[in-house]
Amino acid sequence: MAKRKRKKRYWEGGYIIRDSNGRDVFYIRKQIDGTRYDLSTRCHSHRAAVEQLQRFEANPEAYNAAGTAPAEPIHIDEKLAREFLLWCRDVRKNSVDWLARQKRYLAWWAGKLKKVDLRRASLVDHIKPPLKAAANRNHRIAVLKAFYGWLRKEKHLLSVDEDPTFQALVVPQTKPEQWKRVKSIPKEHYTLARGHIAPHWRDGMDLQAGTGWHVSEVMRFAKNGSAEPYPKNDRGIAGVVVCPQTKGGEMLRTAVSAEVLEAAERILKRGSFGREKYGLAVKAACRAAKIPPFTPGRFRHSVATWAINEGADPATVAAFLNHKSPRTTMRFYATHAVPKKVPTLL
Repeated sequence: MAKRKRKKRYWEGGYIIRDSNGRDVFYIRKQIDGTRYDLSTRCHSHRAAVEQLQRFEANPEAYNAAGTAPAEPIHIDEKLAREFLLWCRDVRKNSVDWLARQKRYLAWWAGKLKKVDLRRASLVDHIKPPLKAAANRNHRIAVLKAFYGWLRKEKHLLSVDEDPTFQALVVPQTKPEQWKRVKSIPKEHYTLARGHIAPHWRDGMDLQAGTGWHVSEVMRFAKNGSAEPYPKNDRGIAGVVVCPQTKGGEMLRTAVSAEVLEAAERILKRGSFGREKYGLAVKAACRAAKIPPFTPGRFRHSVATWAINEGADPATVAAFLNHKSPRTTMRFYATHAVPKKVPTLL
């Protein structure tokens, strides 16, 4: 659920926002000689804020709410960007694909905020305007929020009051119409494509079709995963494949059939799995099979839909796919599933 936006009230110097502790924080918003200022006074009372306003008006460029020498401006430069991306890789354990996107979008923000001190950046004047016509807004917002959060919590270079994205800039949620798009792969199309693809990539298709894993999870599995015997004697389960890290950061263990286990073991033996070549191979297989093309990213949707169409309980499907809530399964995947028929009068 998206966080509720902080409601603004106004005073003679600008506006007031209630912080996460329920206290009023007075902000200065003024335009002087063509330059727009949007700054926190760090004050919680009107009287103290008026004093800060007087200090600001005496010398806007040198104003610092703390009353000390002005801090050095913060920009998204090469050094900070590199340090942030290394932290994302080594501490957050972000995927190679997401790291590449973060690098690209951070460079985009560096260009848009080239002359803006991040301490003085305004959501209205500096951040929202370039987002209006930008594609992949949710990713661009997520990267900027992560960068600001890193500056606050890891580098300790700015405060919450100096972060214009804190509780104010929200990553857009998936639109309802996106939930209604048909994303599941017809089983017959999967079978046809499977017959026109090289064995290595066929193993990837089989592993995804048997687990509902993301491609990034197959890649991590190929590099550092494992396959284990199943501790119980359940029919249809030959073993457990272990992905060392999901997109959410935790380990994932999935029970699989004998056919999927064999495919997984071959992938482990090779030790690598390339996303781009895999996608091209699947596309070529669809073309050779003369079926509408599908991408490997659709296997997760397909596994959920196939299972629910076969009568599986959504909560069980949610647990199998490692969803945090069964609602995710129903919202994104069961839209096109056909519920099992119950006894009726006719």
